[in-house]
Amino acid sequence: MAGIEFDRQIFAPGAETQRKPAPQAIGLILLVLALGLVGFVGYKLFTQVTQNNALASANSQVEQLQQQLVESQKRVDELEKHRRAVRVEAPAPVVTAPPVAKNPAPAKPVYRIAAASALPPQPKPAAATTPIPAPSTNSNNAAIQSELNANHEAWQATTDRLADVVGVVGQQQNELSETREAVNQLLSQTRRQAVSFELQKGNSRMPVGPVTLQLKSVDSKAQRYSVCVFFEDRCTELKDRALNEVVVFVVTKNSTPLELVATKVLRDQIVGYLEVPLAKQ
Repeated sequence: MAGIEFDRQIFAPGAETQRKPAPQAIGLILLVLALGLVGFVGYKLFTQVTQNNALASANSQVEQLQQQLVESQKRVDELEKHRRAVRVEAPAPVVTAPPVAKNPAPAKPVYRIAAASALPPQPKPAAATTPIPAPSTNSNNAAIQSELNANHEAWQATTDRLADVVGVVGQQQNELSETREAVNQLLSQTRRQAVSFELQKGNSRMPVGPVTLQLKSVDSKAQRYSVCVFFEDRCTELKDRALNEVVVFVVTKNSTPLELVATKVLRDQIVGYLEVPLAKQ
């Protein structure tokens, strides 16, 4: 056991390797501190720059306000000078006092002494009273009566004129009512409704509106036809009518005329429409 020797160099590299990580940790700490210092310095610089910009803008605004204040002060001074100049140019009116006339000294009274008269004092005659003439009432009454008569005549003439106007207005109203009735009648006649139909040749009848139609004959080559219109079992024959011809007829006396139009003429059939007036509402 005493003769065994150990090589100490084998254990030396292990100790060196254990001591190497310490400088790396210190370097990292220094790097972090340096980065923090750089960030702090940058933040300080940024805040300083922003403060300087804000101060510069505030200073520029203050300078603009000062310039505006100086300009307004100049304008006020110019207006004040102009107002003073106008006051100085307009001279004040000179009021001259009227000359005072000197009153002459009053004359001294002169007293005279006369002897008393021996005659007795005589009474003064009484003032004569003149009679006041009475107003002419008759002339005033005649003037008032004539004025009343004139007013009555004017009122009567106005009344007669109003009566004439009322009569003319009543006549015009009657004419207007008659014209309105005629217009309504014309409108009722012009307002129509088209009722379409298709008639077959034969003995069959077809009710169309207020009447009944029956086709008598058809000529497809010449495009002509004949129709019998029944109203209250009485036939009104429309002979030899052409295509698209407007056939106007009256079924009863004092009734609105009807219009019949054939739009197609076929071999044993016609197609068309009947225009009838609309019923009154």
